[in-house]
This record gives sequence, structure tokens and C-alpha cells, in this order.
Amino acid sequence: MAESSPWSFSLTREDILARKMKREQIAEELEKLQRQLEAEDKWFEAIKLIVPHDLLSSIEEAVAGAKEGPEKVSIWRQAVADALAAADFGMLPKDVALFIKEHGSAEAKERIVRNPNGVYNALYRMHKDGQIVRHGDKFYRIDLYEDLLASGELDDDADDRGSSGVNAFILSLVGEWDRVLPRDVIAKLREHEEYSKRVERNPQYGYSALARLVRQGRLEKDGAYYSRTLKKNEPSDVPASNGSDAGSDDDGRPRALRLV
Repeated sequence: MAESSPWSFSLTREDILARKMKREQIAEELEKLQRQLEAEDKWFEAIKLIVPHDLLSSIEEAVAGAKEGPEKVSIWRQAVADALAAADFGMLPKDVALFIKEHGSAEAKERIVRNPNGVYNALYRMHKDGQIVRHGDKFYRIDLYEDLLASGELDDDADDRGSSGVNAFILSLVGEWDRVLPRDVIAKLREHEEYSKRVERNPQYGYSALARLVRQGRLEKDGAYYSRTLKKNEPSDVPASNGSDAGSDDDGRPRALRLV
């Protein structure tokens, strides 16, 4: 004779009806919430046309910070601080992201894969809090910003396209001579009314400018000589484009992320 079960299970018509009614109530609430969400989305899309971009960015940053929580925010901030501390030049957000992907902690790498925009949010929060400095499109740790400002190199460093200031001046020299030695560039800088003062204050000014243009992919160094970077089918009188081989040094590191 089979043993009876130690427990019993039974459902009445009322039990099933109550559960079914609960399910229908949840479905109605979800439908109502979905309509509300669609209305909010339409409202935000409309105000994007009239509200300043900076205001919207600050709101999005605040929302992202609230959703991430203090622990995740601190991980992002540390990752950004590590990237800026390792560089001797200003960094674009994409440069910071690349550094984190290659050199960040395991937690930071995981965060950036899941939420690439976290880098932008962290940079803007840190800038707002006065932890880092923004000049143009680049971000700097405070001590580096002050050093570049004092040496007269800040605007040149921020000019990532090499289209103005001493960057453009040197590129025009190299374009005229085809290949140049650093001493020739320094001699021309000393003859220039504005740049001669900078060279006097900082003897490394010209060398730093040459190194920066190499890092940006605007110049190539062959032994002691510097020449314009030319890609296949690219005319010599047009600044070099950001081709696939424009962003790395001989050791394979991105030029935009040369470390101290």
C-alpha cells in the first residue's frame, strides 16, 4: 500500500480567480506606465531643441551618478585619475577611455565595457568638482595644466589638429624644407617675435613641440630628422589625416597615450 503524501495541495475556484485578477491588474499598471514613459520621452525630445546642451549634459551626468551609486562613481574617478596621472599632455575623452581599456583595473575595464559613457560622466563630474582642468576639448590634471600654462605650451597642447600656433608654424617649416633637424626649427623659433620669448623661458619649448607633432601623427622622425607624415594618395600640401598608422609609435603604443 502506497504511503500518503506528508503534505497536500489544493486550489479553489476563488484562489485561481484572485490570482488571475491580480495578473490583469499588473498588466493594466504596466500599460499605464508604458504610456507615461512614452509621453516623458516625447517631452524630453522636444526640450532638447530649445534647452542649452550644457544644461542637458549636467542633468544626464547627475542621473548617471545617482544610478551608479558612490562605489561605482569612485571606481570611475580613480580610473580617470590614473589615466591623467600617467600622461604628460592633455587627454581627450577617447584617449582616457583607451587608457582604461588597456591599463585600467579589472573593475574599471569591466565598467567601461558595460557603460562606455561612464568615462565622459566621470570626466565632467571631476571637472565640475575642481579635481581636474578642461582646456578646449582636453582634460588635464591640475599640476600639468599649471606647468603647461607657465611654459606657454597649453594652447599648443590643446591644438590636437596642429592647425594653429607653433604647431602650424613648425609644420609650415617642415613643408618648405621637406626634412629638418631640431636645431633648424629652434633657430627659426628664435627669430620669431612671439616664439623667441617662449624659447628663452623654456629651452625645451621647440623640442616639446616637435615631440607633440610626432605624437599627433603630424610629423615622422627618421633618425635625427623630422618630416611631414604623408599617407598613400595624400597630397603634400594638406595636413596628414588620422590614418590607421597615424596613431602609434614604433613600440606599438598609441601616440595619443604616450606615458611619462
